[in-house]
Amino acid sequence: MEKAMEQGVPEGGEPKNVAVVVADILTKECPSSTFLQNVGLESSSKKKFNRSTATLDAHVQELEYKLEKERRVAELMREELVEVKKKSQETEAARAAEYQLLLQRVEATDARFVRLMNLFEDM
Repeated sequence: MEKAMEQGVPEGGEPKNVAVVVADILTKECPSSTFLQNVGLESSSKKKFNRSTATLDAHVQELEYKLEKERRVAELMREELVEVKKKSQETEAARAAEYQLLLQRVEATDARFVRLMNLFEDM
């Protein structure tokens, strides 16, 4: 791809548009590919790649914007997941402490019950 980008570029001239180079290579190497159609760079009628550079640049920018937006959403979701896990761990620790307290109370109650039973047996 780098070779295709550099071919035909006059000294000091601008390199070819990446989207155009990718489209050219893709249509030559795999003409049955639907990738260009899926990303909206080629119509479904299989016409030769013919969009203007400005249109392609705008489309690429739009796709990059959507990708960045999805990355931000994913990052927010990761942060929320971390918070939920932290709260879950805190809740689990509180439940474990509460369980231990209840267990101690039950053991104390059992001990009292055993003492009472022993008192009644002695009578």
